[in-house]
Amino acid sequence: MSDEKGSIVKDPGGKLNIALVYPSTYWVGMSNLGMHTMYRVFNDHPRICCERFFLDHERSVETGRPLQDFHIIALSISYELDWIYMIQILLSNKIQIMADRRKGSPVILAGGSAITLNPEPVADAVDVCFLGEGETLPEHLCNAFDTCTDYENFLDQLQEIPGVYLPGRTRPVSDGDTIQGFSGPRPSLSVIDPIENPAHTVIITEKTVFKDMFLLEIARGCPYRCKFCTAREIYSPFRPVGLKHLEPYLDMAASSGKKLGLVSTSLNNHPQSGALFDEINKRGIRVAQPSLRLGRITEDLIDLLKESKVGGVTLAPETGSSGLRSAAGKDISNETILDDVRSLVSSGIRDIKLYFMVGLPGEDDSDIDAVIDLIKRIRQSFIQVSRGNKRLGKLSVSINTMVPKPHTPYERCEMVNVVDARARIKKIVKALKRESNVTVSFEGPKWAYLQALLSRGDRRVLDVIIEMARRDPDSWQEVLRQWPRNPDYYALRRRSDSEILPWSFYSLCRPCIGQ
Repeated sequence: MSDEKGSIVKDPGGKLNIALVYPSTYWVGMSNLGMHTMYRVFNDHPRICCERFFLDHERSVETGRPLQDFHIIALSISYELDWIYMIQILLSNKIQIMADRRKGSPVILAGGSAITLNPEPVADAVDVCFLGEGETLPEHLCNAFDTCTDYENFLDQLQEIPGVYLPGRTRPVSDGDTIQGFSGPRPSLSVIDPIENPAHTVIITEKTVFKDMFLLEIARGCPYRCKFCTAREIYSPFRPVGLKHLEPYLDMAASSGKKLGLVSTSLNNHPQSGALFDEINKRGIRVAQPSLRLGRITEDLIDLLKESKVGGVTLAPETGSSGLRSAAGKDISNETILDDVRSLVSSGIRDIKLYFMVGLPGEDDSDIDAVIDLIKRIRQSFIQVSRGNKRLGKLSVSINTMVPKPHTPYERCEMVNVVDARARIKKIVKALKRESNVTVSFEGPKWAYLQALLSRGDRRVLDVIIEMARRDPDSWQEVLRQWPRNPDYYALRRRSDSEILPWSFYSLCRPCIGQ
């Protein structure tokens, strides 16, 4: 891309050639820090040549080479719906889908958060899955590639490496639709600690969602225990990046001339947050609109927002009932939320985006009424504090349907069906329709249903993924209707405590750091 700054072009001769594929558009893929990180660590290795591919770039961004020219196709999968586009990319390049027929020509490797949560729906299409954090992967791949005698020997050399899962060698043992157990070796997760080279923007381009930002990871993992959230499960334990390791990247952010996007599940939980904010201010860097943890809005943080002239923030109450919120593992009262809103608006914040969910376990009509009531109370506090300002800010409300994801405490829970989810969302939208300065958006429950089907699926889901990859998204619901299996079996039903789940062959539990 002619407008890129930071891309790398290498002579591919005598090197392990890796095609790094993000199965979405360039605009979306170049906003993903995981994509930036793997591009950096692959190309930092002297024996690797890595080039990028996207859904709208059938040939490599760097040199225009075709996908078939590469030894390894490394897929970065952040979201379950990307699996459909992953298969679409393989089909469009005439690459055999099933790994047992492809026999490593080429080797397909998949990693990312969706793969780490549950790789099984695409397991039969992948030679190597990587579970966890991939910064150590390049050296292992090079060593195996340089010394292997054939495809099976290549896999032999990877098998014992933390993070490596070989779906052809670890398989579910089933009786009909019931998984009885698993055969083969059990994988473990890859965990990087300490984090001395945090994820950051590697390639600067105007053709991306975060075109005005330099993104920098200041911590990995999450110190909280929200039962619906996958961040803690994938990336725990909580590992702040030491200030001395952040400072070189603050200098890079300053020289980029862009705002600094601080990436963390909880911005103000960094143990050196005060000193970090001071270093940011010393360099004259402006901070981009952040997502903030309710109950952690401190004076230091507000001062940073003021210094950066931040006009808007994102907050996630999740639901309107303090009781339901606490039951979901987020023990923050409505009064704390209102106090935080008042503090933010008093400091000069004009616009606030609020995230809510419907479908949390135990939710009833009173909880939907509580969402409406809390939004109205937030709006009223907003107006009272903003009185006298030249411009009254906006409340943007985003509503999504909760998906019970693998490895979370809700993994066995029943999911709300599409009809009920739609009715709950419609009730909120209707109640807020006449509230000035409030806009409501939502993701259609059908998309949440499809996400649940894929994220909670097993290897038998691959055939419907392949069929969707062959069809336009407008026809995906028809594909589900024609599928001989019942999609509700995967998406909606409650799993009993005794049921062996498709992803039960590995655990996301980490050893305690320091042991």
